[in-house]
Amino acid sequence: MKLIGITCSVDEKKLYLNRDYIQVIVKSGFIPFIISPEMVISEDTVRHDLIKNLTKKISGLIISGGGDINPQFYGEQNISCREIVPDDRIKAELALIESFLVSNKPLLGICYGMQIMNIFFGGTLYQDINTSINHKTGEHEIEVFDSFLFKKDTYTVNSSHHQAVNKIGEGLKVFCKAKDDIIEGFYLKGHKFFVGVQWHPERDNGIASKYLWQIFLKKIK
Repeated sequence: MKLIGITCSVDEKKLYLNRDYIQVIVKSGFIPFIISPEMVISEDTVRHDLIKNLTKKISGLIISGGGDINPQFYGEQNISCREIVPDDRIKAELALIESFLVSNKPLLGICYGMQIMNIFFGGTLYQDINTSINHKTGEHEIEVFDSFLFKKDTYTVNSSHHQAVNKIGEGLKVFCKAKDDIIEGFYLKGHKFFVGVQWHPERDNGIASKYLWQIFLKKIK
């Protein structure tokens, strides 16, 4: 049985993870392995030995959704961020991203997860988007114009965010956008599977989400 790592939201006392992530993995025949910051960081120091061991044991990694990333991580002052993610989660995930890049194992970033992946490569975020589409709730259409994952077409996805990718990180390639030009998905050229999406495929029954899970899970060895 293969292990798929999932990062989670945290506060001072508790870990938080939507059960939909667990259900998708279990239904696919894999074992979910929840990763908290304490597993890779000790007293604000990244434990590279622990990360190396984790990367060996885990066949793939999902960076789950979360709150707002402190703009200091991409060189800006906080203007619109309300629910700031604790620094230890961000530092742990940046270290995990680096390790999974080296291992070339599959990595999927969802919503907040996509945004932290973009920051890892030097990208920036819109701190609070305000466009013709309501991204905070409901559904909207995306246009897939690069057939890296699935065929070019228009798909409907869910939406639950007020931040989004602004400047795209170095080496990342956008494969889909919303009709208001907000980036909805990217991948890293040359990597086995390094993909970030802005919607939540773990709780979406649309065709794009089904394709995404099928391809990600097929990459797991």
